[in-house]
Amino acid sequence: MLFIFFFNLLFSIILFVSQPKENEANRWMITFCMTSAIGALSRALVNDVIPQFQQIDALFLSKLLLELRIYFHFIGQVVSPYAALMYAIVYSEIVKVETKRKLSYILATPIVVMVFFTDFASNNPDIVINFRALLAWSAPYLLVASYIMFYTWRSEINLYRKQNKFRVFVVLVPAWLGVLLFNTVFGAINQQHQLFHFIPMFFFTAYILFVGYIFLHGAFGIKVKVEQQQVLDKSIRIMSGGTAILNHTIKNEVSKIKFFFNIAQNSIKKRDLDEAEKSIDSVFSAIEGIDNMVDRIREKTEEIVPKETNFELMNLIKDCIDGVKDIFNSKGIEITTEFKIDTVLYGDPALLKEVINNILNNAMEAITTPKGLIHIQMFKMKNGGISIEITDNGFGISQQELTRIMEPYYSTKKNTKNHGLGLSFCYNTIRAHDGELSVHSEVGQGTSMIIKLPKSRVISTKLGS
Repeated sequence: MLFIFFFNLLFSIILFVSQPKENEANRWMITFCMTSAIGALSRALVNDVIPQFQQIDALFLSKLLLELRIYFHFIGQVVSPYAALMYAIVYSEIVKVETKRKLSYILATPIVVMVFFTDFASNNPDIVINFRALLAWSAPYLLVASYIMFYTWRSEINLYRKQNKFRVFVVLVPAWLGVLLFNTVFGAINQQHQLFHFIPMFFFTAYILFVGYIFLHGAFGIKVKVEQQQVLDKSIRIMSGGTAILNHTIKNEVSKIKFFFNIAQNSIKKRDLDEAEKSIDSVFSAIEGIDNMVDRIREKTEEIVPKETNFELMNLIKDCIDGVKDIFNSKGIEITTEFKIDTVLYGDPALLKEVINNILNNAMEAITTPKGLIHIQMFKMKNGGISIEITDNGFGISQQELTRIMEPYYSTKKNTKNHGLGLSFCYNTIRAHDGELSVHSEVGQGTSMIIKLPKSRVISTKLGS
């Protein structure tokens, strides 16, 4: 049991030190690990520590540790299932913030009830917990938590997030179910059973998986690099990715430049100088977009680092629309907007503008119907963040392709000029702004790209126009 204590204590320290303090799921995982550690320590005190003190006649310490053991055992048994379920609920983001807060109080009720089903008598050093009462609620808690973790993993469409959620599932759920079976279920059958000695096996397996994952792939937001070659490989990937992203940006902007130069050429032939001047201004705007992206690539040798400032998000989106409106009109594509709010955002306007442009360009290429439609909606979420949804009536994306579209160099477009960097760049940019990028699509029905930016990025909001 000392192994379980040290493993959970170490895991808690790693999470506390390495993860953002505002991460609510992280706080619940630390709570679960610490209560599990305390529960394991309570058994270790009785089996290993207290007998040693009794042998050397340290009676005061023995009595003190026996008293602590009573409360440690109670906390480990009744708080851990509650913390596990709350972690699963928060981690999965299946409920709203206000509902989550209410659940944290409601689901804690059995902990209070268990006080009345537990014998804390001071003349009984080995606390007597009613395992049948414990099983009645902790089994549903742990089974529901396990299902939520499974559903969260299976329903994730982003490949990187899906892989990480699978690793979290594999580390946690077998340990949860092992504790449920060998501690609570067999405890309800016979409280004198010794099958709880199998529990360290599950935690040891979780420990091996956790260590292996954080060194090889990463898990719980933690990744350790152990070889200098990995640093070199990352530098090469950044350089290659930066070059390819720049290439992707140039490809999009060159299409605009060709389009507007053709208009300018025809306008000059017709001696329509106003139209020619307007088209040339659009060309300069496209060239400026390339120039801005070159700055962000930082000579193709560093990661893209946001240059953050305050800006009006609605004006940024409107600028993106104005830049592509003529091209879209020529293809019979209508762009409609629904701005329920306007907001001043803190971020990198050049990078976010490139994200919107990429999504609009992808939507244009996906539309094959004579009457194309792209609808852009922006609204404030219940958690105070901002959601931008860009929906098209294009041919859609298959479920198989949805799992891979965020991968670098993967493209659904059967064209050698498409390098598959657009959505990967968009995803990384939104993540750099602490946000999320998700995709919902059905073949023949169209695609929705959803950008969610957190409340921490919002400076102010007002009703949109």
